[in-house]
Amino acid sequence: MKRSIMVIFFVMIASGCVTRNYDSNMDLGKGQLNEENYLEAHEAFELAYKEGKTPESRELMDLSGFLASGMKKYDEQDFGSAKSDFEKATAYKAKYREGKQMVSKAVEMHPLSDSATIETVEGNDEPVEEATGDGSKVEDKAVTETKGEGIKDSVSTLSKSQAEKLVKGYVDMENFPDLHIEYDHDSEKGDFIFHVFEVDEPSQKSGHKTTWGWYGVNKKTKEVYEVM
Repeated sequence: MKRSIMVIFFVMIASGCVTRNYDSNMDLGKGQLNEENYLEAHEAFELAYKEGKTPESRELMDLSGFLASGMKKYDEQDFGSAKSDFEKATAYKAKYREGKQMVSKAVEMHPLSDSATIETVEGNDEPVEEATGDGSKVEDKAVTETKGEGIKDSVSTLSKSQAEKLVKGYVDMENFPDLHIEYDHDSEKGDFIFHVFEVDEPSQKSGHKTTWGWYGVNKKTKEVYEVM
């Protein structure tokens, strides 16, 4: 009898240690996410997953791993590999708030890596030359500069449709087919504001709308946030 009590006691102690280790690593990982330190976050979530093996720790471990790898390759100018990592994160069916935020970050980085790939390829092209009156050649700078400006504009300008796509990824609308989204207005700060809602009777124009949430998108940082 005493031996059974001792076994139960030690099991309870061990369980408490696991819970503390899991919670502390999850908190550490989420803190690193706020700083966009995805490698450190991945390491923390990996430790948490080894302790608890919960769906949340697995999701955050996977997504932070994709982003950490993608960011590293992006910095190394390996844009093709970076794009592949961001695509994996974009396709991830996230269920938790931090996971959805990382999917939104991947959606934001994906077109940047794609544009950077195009810019790198075009940067390797030889400049266009034309002959002058004395037979010498000059570079067609206007063509080169126009290409460069077009790429920069595509990266820096966020369209309404791109913002809507970011919100869809943030809310994970693919898993909620009854949800609808519509642009509502621009905020005082200039952010896009979208309304996500359900329609009780979608076949009728008079169907009642039930609000799921209001979401803003920063045009410069492309950050998606909930409007309170």
